Amino acid sequence: MVAPGSRGGTGSWPRSGGRAHARWPWRVAELILAPVVAVLVVVAVLAVVDRLDIPTGTNVGLALTASAGALLALLLAGTALLHRRIPWLAVPLSWAGLAALPTVPLALFLANTPHYLFGVSGDQQFRVQFLTRFADSGTLADFAYADLPPYYPAAWFWVGGRTAALLGVDAWAFHKPYALATLAVTAVLAYVLWSLVTSRPRALGAAVATVLAGLATTAAYTPYSWLTGALVPPLAVLGLRLVRAQARRSAHPHSAQARRSAHPHSAQGPWVRTAVLVGLVLGLAAITHTQILMFAGFVLAVLAADGLLTRRASPLRVAGTAGVVLLAALPLTLLHWLPYLIAAAGGGPTYSAGQHFLAESGSRWPLPMLEPTALGALCLAGTVWIVWRFRSSEVARALGATAACGYAWYLLSTAALAAGTTLLAFRIEPILTAALACGAVGAAADLVHAVRERVPGDRARPAGDAARPDAGAARPDRRAAATGLVVVLAATAVLAGVQDVPEQYSWAGSAQDYRPDGTRPDGSRDPADADAWLGELRITIDGLTGRAPRDVVVLTANQKLVTYTPYFSYQASSAQYANPLGNFPTRTAEIRRWAAAPDPAALLAALDSGPARPPSVLVFSRTGDGALQVPTTEDRFPDPDSSAPPATFAPQLFEDPAWQRRDVGPYAVLVRAGVPPVP
Repeated sequence: MVAPGSRGGTGSWPRSGGRAHARWPWRVAELILAPVVAVLVVVAVLAVVDRLDIPTGTNVGLALTASAGALLALLLAGTALLHRRIPWLAVPLSWAGLAALPTVPLALFLANTPHYLFGVSGDQQFRVQFLTRFADSGTLADFAYADLPPYYPAAWFWVGGRTAALLGVDAWAFHKPYALATLAVTAVLAYVLWSLVTSRPRALGAAVATVLAGLATTAAYTPYSWLTGALVPPLAVLGLRLVRAQARRSAHPHSAQARRSAHPHSAQGPWVRTAVLVGLVLGLAAITHTQILMFAGFVLAVLAADGLLTRRASPLRVAGTAGVVLLAALPLTLLHWLPYLIAAAGGGPTYSAGQHFLAESGSRWPLPMLEPTALGALCLAGTVWIVWRFRSSEVARALGATAACGYAWYLLSTAALAAGTTLLAFRIEPILTAALACGAVGAAADLVHAVRERVPGDRARPAGDAARPDAGAARPDRRAAATGLVVVLAATAVLAGVQDVPEQYSWAGSAQDYRPDGTRPDGSRDPADADAWLGELRITIDGLTGRAPRDVVVLTANQKLVTYTPYFSYQASSAQYANPLGNFPTRTAEIRRWAAAPDPAALLAALDSGPARPPSVLVFSRTGDGALQVPTTEDRFPDPDSSAPPATFAPQLFEDPAWQRRDVGPYAVLVRAGVPPVP
């Protein structure tokens, strides 16, 4: 069966047209224009939402979200119908509608706070710290440890930090609009990539399905991983066609298509351009989220193996394609990883706990097709279509391979427990769900096509009926009815996905964390809260050191202090995000060794003899008996409890002229003079 809009062939979705290769300059321009439009949409949405009066604790926000979802559903449905009639208008409207789809519900959900999801707690703590680091300086540095290149991919944080500095906005305040802009840009990039492998209306449908899958699986909590994770399904289709294109030409060397492909500008040019595009997406993943790179590479490797095993690709051609892809990905990859690899080549001790986390969602295999939701219905239809068309449709095969690789990743992650680690399978759930949801677009297209083939139209009407003036009205157009049914169901799914956002992200709370000046988003301040002293802590530290925060290493009992201010940390807040070169357990042991020092001189000697640059500022919590404490954590994988006894220092250890002490609320600030600044 040939999908509607195609001109024969493989039974897959139609490609983007016979002149697709001639439109490559426009596609490249679209990769620039679409994100620009998406960012403008985010700016407009935030400007409108900021002017709305949404009382906290009421259902006003929910009502606005639901109504906005209905309007977005109408906009996207109308845009889909416009694609064939007024494409020059439908394309930019698609950009705007897709950009608004994740932005509007999340902006309304966060209307009463300047923070993004979960504020600066949990994982967001290190993310805001990373943004703060690069808002202060463009130098490629670790978010926590001094003297080390970053290990966690830094590109998203670097761009965000430098943009915040350019705009004169604090990094923590820029986190929210930047994250929303990333989600909007991701939506339009998915649309552009899908447009390379299918028609515009179906590309829009696939992009909408991708956004809904991301929202439902809380991918918005990690927008920089979703930036490339959302692109894996269309990337898989491109990869499969790269593998199979040469086989088609070899199988039919004298066909018209093969003769066109034999022309160097129509064969090698598109093949190389596609391979380069795939490589650039992989390179982007390498500098934004390593796990997405590994999973995308896994999917592409499986597709290449599929081509070889089914003899639809030659080993030489697969090797050549892989070479072009790797060469295209290498420059971006080395941009981030080369400094780290050089530093790691020194042979010092390392400790990596990045994958020592077994979330509940990563312990159970996701079955979105069985969930009683609109997205569940999409995934069910997509699953059926993928299985039904797996052999006859390239898109179904690529989506099926992506979903199968997702489940294989869960299996491998479970097996990795034997080695004391995981593959963080829960990060793959959004990609797996998106692949299944995109399959629903193929199911809808096949449904419409089946109706069109069964209903021949006016040409099949009897002559007597054709002569009747009311014949058209008397005989309903089943083709139009089928198309209308698909559009209505799609619009319903959009509405359901948008208005469910507040419930999906209720775990993130209202993000009412204290701001850097020690006040809540509503301007209130409770001195009984430790975070209410953040502003005075910074003033005290800067006053005593007389240095810029980037010149100072701090060991602190309040991690929000180093989240909001670009001090370097002697110890990262979590072993899972700590740079392996920093050796998290060793630093914790050092802190305990300092606490056990018998006298001030021994403490100073221990500080100076450690394996890493010692802190020149220590911020302790004061206990009731006057002792000074700093909390510590341990990596006890697979036990999720990382708590550990605090390191307790006797105040007498700081009775030395080398130290200055100031008490700030519940904290004691100890500053050591004469310590060289961080270079």
